[in-house]
Amino acid sequence: MLSLNKLRINLTLMNTGVLIGLLLFISIFLYVVLSMDVETNVNNNLKIYCSQLANEVEYLERLEAGQAVTEEEEQGYFEYTRSLVQNNISYVIFDQQFRVLDQSYSLPLEEEKLVEISKHYFGKKNEKYLISDYKQNDREYKICTYMVINKNGEMKIVQSMKNMASERSLLGNAQELVGFTVLIGASLSFLGGYFLSGRSLIPIKKSVERQQEFLADASHELRTPIAVIQTNLEVVKASMDESVESQIMWINNAYDEVQWMQHIVEDLMLLARADSGNMVVQREAIDLNYLIRVVCEKMAPIAGKKGIKFINKLEENLKINGDEKQITQLIVILLDNAIKYSNKNTTIRVIGKNTISGVMVEVIDQGIGIPQDEINRVTQRFYRVDKARSRTEGGTGLGLSIANWIVDEHHAGMIIESEEKKGTKIILNFDRGGEKNE
Repeated sequence: MLSLNKLRINLTLMNTGVLIGLLLFISIFLYVVLSMDVETNVNNNLKIYCSQLANEVEYLERLEAGQAVTEEEEQGYFEYTRSLVQNNISYVIFDQQFRVLDQSYSLPLEEEKLVEISKHYFGKKNEKYLISDYKQNDREYKICTYMVINKNGEMKIVQSMKNMASERSLLGNAQELVGFTVLIGASLSFLGGYFLSGRSLIPIKKSVERQQEFLADASHELRTPIAVIQTNLEVVKASMDESVESQIMWINNAYDEVQWMQHIVEDLMLLARADSGNMVVQREAIDLNYLIRVVCEKMAPIAGKKGIKFINKLEENLKINGDEKQITQLIVILLDNAIKYSNKNTTIRVIGKNTISGVMVEVIDQGIGIPQDEINRVTQRFYRVDKARSRTEGGTGLGLSIANWIVDEHHAGMIIESEEKKGTKIILNFDRGGEKNE
């Protein structure tokens, strides 16, 4: 089981790793898209602000020249510049000698630095707007520089700038959210994966447990006959001067155990082939009425040794589709068990009748019965209700396991009803076609 637990953890870690990788990829992708979107929006807004400020240059020129301006123009310019400040936008307008025509009441950078940035504009001949990133005292700024030429051919430089603290804070919060999401996702994935992998390994664990129990039971079952054979042969070996006739009892004891071991091995091989899927069901039309009568006739002498009689109550036309050899083996196993666990001078009834969906066969004995808490276990391999009687009667504890496999292969049903000291009824239900219903 240790290796299965290790496999469970490995599967969980692998699934968690895949999910973390997927979450990281998605998160990084979304973060990059968000960053690009923020950058693009800020850049576009700064360009718009510069363009609109450029439209106000003529007003500033007339104001500087002492020319008359309307109250409407003055109010419009005031409202616009106030909206820039409210949007956390600083601005400055230079003439061609880099003298300030107008600026917001506070500038994040010194005038000399802004002039220096403006001069870079002229080196970018193909760019109408120059977007610059500038860091100062752990603060980041975006600066848009734009040039406009008036009717007199005079140049003016317009700059709008924004402190990126709020945007960087937004991206930082997004990054923290991404990290938190990945952490929560990884935790849930690990816990969920560990739980689901445990659920998925339950059939494997049960299979391994059954195999371990099977090997342990098989070893236990074979240990006794091997010990008996060895003991009897040691007696024969120790009496080398004795004749074969005088040693015949010990030889017969060993021979009986060999036969019983052969019976166990044959049953084990059948179940092994069944487990591996190598057993093929050869389907054909079967007359259960005829088959049950033949089996009962062959087993009547065995039952007669205990004074047991078969009473058959079989309807006509009990037809099913299945493997005749396997169905015969199934009936033999049920009748053999009924004989072994029945008291002397009792009866075993075999009832066969047609049903709406197929055929039902009942095997009813007057034997020792099965305790209620053991009924569900009698089809387990090597399980016996009365171990002493089974060993005496030559039972291997595999009969009902084989019977259960045959029933499953024919997609039939087997119901066991029993009461201690009163007997057992085994009910078989066959579909008339014998095929699995999809």
